[in-house]
Amino acid sequence: MEAAARRRQHPGAAGVQPGTSFLQARYIPFFLILFMYFSGCFTPTKAESAMPGAALLLVVPSGLYYWYLVTEGQIFILFIFTFFAMLALVLHQKRKRLFLDSNGLFLVYSFALTLLLVALWVAWLWNDPVLRKKYPGVIYVPEPWAFYTLHVSSPH
Repeated sequence: MEAAARRRQHPGAAGVQPGTSFLQARYIPFFLILFMYFSGCFTPTKAESAMPGAALLLVVPSGLYYWYLVTEGQIFILFIFTFFAMLALVLHQKRKRLFLDSNGLFLVYSFALTLLLVALWVAWLWNDPVLRKKYPGVIYVPEPWAFYTLHVSSPH
């Protein structure tokens, strides 16, 4: 009975952390497909590279979704590598006089917002001693679930 209850808990709740490499490997196909999709989002005319206003409103929920994915999944390295590959592809295609279409702009804006949100999240929790101890190392990106269980749901 106790083992079944422990399996239903969040993986990080009971101190049982799956290997980071396993978590990152799970997301490699997702980011690879996103990058492949992004590589097809170029157009030869600058006029087609405008983004509709309604799409700009959707950048916020998309950025929030990727922020949660990056922080909870502990996949910051994979995310930042994909983002820099996207930016390098933009620079390479710019030399060929190809411009991002609205779909590509949407992805770039979503990833840029995600990077900003992750930076704000880390800056906000930078001096938290408990989370610092739980997430040691050079790259410090605490999980939202760990923050919630430590500061929100537990009575002080």
